[in-house]
Amino acid sequence: MKIVIKATHIAEGGGLTHINKMIEWFGKLAPKVEFLLVGKSGQEEMFIPPPKNFTYKFHRFPSLNIATRLIWDRFIFHRILKKTGSDLLFEPGNTGTMNASCPKVSLVHNIAPFDEHYCNSESLYQKFRNRALQNETVRSIKSSAGVIMLSEYCDKFFDKYIERSRTKTAVIYHGKPEYNSSETDECALDGLGIRGEFLLSVSHIWRYKKLKELVQAYFLALELNPHLPTLIHAGTVYDEKYYRDIIAIVKESKFADKVLFLGQVDPVRLQALYRNCQMFIFPSVLETCSIILIEALANGCAMACSNKSVVPEICGDAAEYFDPEDVSDIARVIIKLSEDKDYNTILRGKARRRGADFSWEKTASESLRFFEEIVKDNREKTTEWSNQL
Repeated sequence: MKIVIKATHIAEGGGLTHINKMIEWFGKLAPKVEFLLVGKSGQEEMFIPPPKNFTYKFHRFPSLNIATRLIWDRFIFHRILKKTGSDLLFEPGNTGTMNASCPKVSLVHNIAPFDEHYCNSESLYQKFRNRALQNETVRSIKSSAGVIMLSEYCDKFFDKYIERSRTKTAVIYHGKPEYNSSETDECALDGLGIRGEFLLSVSHIWRYKKLKELVQAYFLALELNPHLPTLIHAGTVYDEKYYRDIIAIVKESKFADKVLFLGQVDPVRLQALYRNCQMFIFPSVLETCSIILIEALANGCAMACSNKSVVPEICGDAAEYFDPEDVSDIARVIIKLSEDKDYNTILRGKARRRGADFSWEKTASESLRFFEEIVKDNREKTTEWSNQL
């Protein structure tokens, strides 16, 4: 069997983590399957070294700008795909090929463009971008023989866009971290300039992550308990205006020195942050299956989380939940997990047990079984059509 993985749209973040773990485990679990990863110029250093059954090819045209990428997607890539004689196309992302020469399995990473409240709060450019991404996602789903959903929540969310009689879906969760390092947590934290207890938030900075509300809630909690540890956030800034709004709130506060934005943190040091935080706080309202949540669970964090979207499905009883739109409710949970040490310890144990349910090997194995099912269905349909002619 030959499978093409289209990765031209992959960027830093959960999507990149997912595809790199799939490459690693596909190499281990399916050594007789031939894989071709198709990317764009500039991505050469993003992916792990190819296993023996993988070939990487990078194209310049889709790297130039959005317009050329769309042209390449619509009019060029399908010709490349046809020449490969592939049995399956796997597209892990929201945009996809409309006229693939073989059955296609897509995977939806991002549901934010489908949320009207979030989209209406964005700039005119971002509104246009979100609308375009929404349309591309729907078209990709409708042209797929199979769709991998990252959670039950995601599967229900997209139900109205899926014709179940012709498109199969499979719910396949992300895995947990598999990082190994000889660096001690103490050295890792020293490298970040961190000493003493701290509260932790991890995410890219987008409006739907509700980081402004988190900072406001933290300052409110400090009014009630000034001895709370420093709040540390790790993650890349993608919405500059939103980030500036948050920084303005921090600078105006008398507790400004108790909030620290680290930016992007390497995986080894990130694990040290998870393992050593007093609590992990996750206020996001639009998630499909957050790798960050699974990482925090696997590292035994005391979880303070949003009660929205997929978060309760991922965390189960291993988190204390709050309304991410209610600053006072977020503050309540922060104080509770900080002051109630016994409850904090109980949540840590529950997180470790919950985190053990996830693995990248399981993710890859279930994905391969789904691929085989889609290819088998296509061959049976082809045979049936041939018999009718």
